[in-house]
Parts: sequence; C-alpha cells; structure tokens
Amino acid sequence: MARNVFEHGPTDDPNATTEAQPLTPRRKPLVKGGAASPKYISAATQGGADRTYQEIPVDQIRESAVMDRIDVNEDLDALVESIRENGQQIPILVRIFSGGDKPFEIVVGRRRLAAHRQLGKHQIKAFVARMDDREAFIAQGIENTARLETSYIERARAAAQALDVGFDQKDVAEFLNISRTLINFMVGTYRSVGEDLVTAIGPARGIGRRKWDALVKLMDQNDLSPERAVKLVDRDIADSSTRFETFVMAVQAARKTAKQSPTPKTGIHREFLSGGVSTVRKSRQLVIKTRKDMPQEILVRIEQEIETILSEFQKNVRG
Repeated sequence: MARNVFEHGPTDDPNATTEAQPLTPRRKPLVKGGAASPKYISAATQGGADRTYQEIPVDQIRESAVMDRIDVNEDLDALVESIRENGQQIPILVRIFSGGDKPFEIVVGRRRLAAHRQLGKHQIKAFVARMDDREAFIAQGIENTARLETSYIERARAAAQALDVGFDQKDVAEFLNISRTLINFMVGTYRSVGEDLVTAIGPARGIGRRKWDALVKLMDQNDLSPERAVKLVDRDIADSSTRFETFVMAVQAARKTAKQSPTPKTGIHREFLSGGVSTVRKSRQLVIKTRKDMPQEILVRIEQEIETILSEFQKNVRG
C-alpha cells in the first residue's frame, strides 16, 4: 500500500528530525516561504503521492545532481550512534531512476544514507516514489527549509547545480525565495571560488555573502587561482567556519609576503633549437631570449610573428 511521505507521524515523514537531535539550538530559517510555501508542498505531495515503503540495497542508490549539503558526514557521529543502538526510525525518500547503473536516486535523507554506509549496513528503509526532476527538487528544498541549517555557500552551490542541470533561473530564485539578482551574485561567488575550494572549506555556517565576496576579491587582488588557493586550506581544523577564517588569514599573509619579497624569477621555462631560443612565461609576462650564436634571421622572424599576432588581436578587439 502506498503511503504519503508527508502525512503526520514520527515514522512516516522523511523530513522529521527525531533521530539524534542536535545539542545546540536550531538556527533561524535562512528564508521564509520558498520551498516551504503551501504551493510547493502541495506540488510535492501531489506529484509524488504514489509512494511505497520498502527496504532497498544501500549500494543501489545514486546521488542526485543537486546536492544540498557540502559534507554529509559533518557531525554525523550522533546519528550513526543512534542508528547503531536504536535502528533506523525514519525512512529516507528515494525516486526511481532509469538510465543509470543504479535504480534509485536519493531525494531526502542523505545523512541517514551516509550513516548506513558508515555502519556497513546493506539495506535501508525507504519510501520509493516516481518523481520528476522538479518534484524531487521541491521535496529536497522542503527538507532544507525544515532543517534550518543550510549555509550561504551551500545554497549558492545548490543554485548553481540546479541551473547547470537545466532548472530555469526564475524557478530556482522563486524556489529559494530570493531575487534573481541575488541568485546571480550567489552563483557568481560559488563559481569564482570553485567546487574544490568550496568543498575543502566546507559549509562554513554563519559565514554570509559579505565575507565570501570579500574572499573572492582578495583572491583576485592576490592573483590567486582556486587551484593554488586550495593548498592554503588547513583541513585539520574541524569546524568549517574556523577553517574559512583561518584560510582568509592565510591568503592575506601570502599577499603580504608576496609584496615584501623581490619579484621571483621563476616561471614556465621552455627551450627550442637545443636551447638557442628560450622563453619564460610568468603570470603577466613573456620573456624571449636568443643565444648570441643564433642566426639574426631567427630574431627577425620571431619579431614578425609577434607583430602579426598583435595586429590580428587588435582587429578582433575593434571588430
């Protein structure tokens, strides 16, 4: 018999939070309305009403394209211990997924799924539903709003992922209950920092738009790419907000050191004609050198090629 995942009751609602309640007080909601508004809840419950309760293999569940959490293992120990001692009290919600090597896709309950994987359990209790992409996105957003913990950068990341998989910007903005302009800023911040650096820092709860935008500006001023910046993240720091603040200080220190130190003579060095011609490529400089014994026509040819390249570039800019 199909069971409605949104009916009241401690065991029938995958959005419930009876397992491993946090010791710290809940934060205030980041948004009002959005996925928690009546029209979205109605769409989610109607669209996915045909849901069955099953026990399904853990290794047959794939991740969704839009991931609401940066680190599902964050503060997971209490939930793992609760499931170890009392068993799984609240089913997860998955949807049937075709076209892949795994028949189910997680919609609600990523932490419960992560806990089962950590415990080495092979089966998990789940509501199985037929849901389209929009219905799954709505159900995921309802969970986020109820949880009240999603950070600024997690929401920015989710918005970027939603746009990447084809959701309309208007729908994403309305769903998150923020303006389309703010969506642009959030997505721009996330893409400037990059996935690897965001996941290295973590959700950084309490770190809002102002500090993330300041970080992007600082990295730009320091000519620091995300690929280089990720090496400055101290992954030994457990709290991601502290990790963020420490990372910012590391970037500031690197910039100060770079200003005080003489310009390094390092760069990408290449040699041609057995070392007769060499180039050194720096961030904003290209140096070409020729040995004294090289024919004069080589230098003339290089100069001609440079003039041709610059002339073509100038035409394209004017055009």
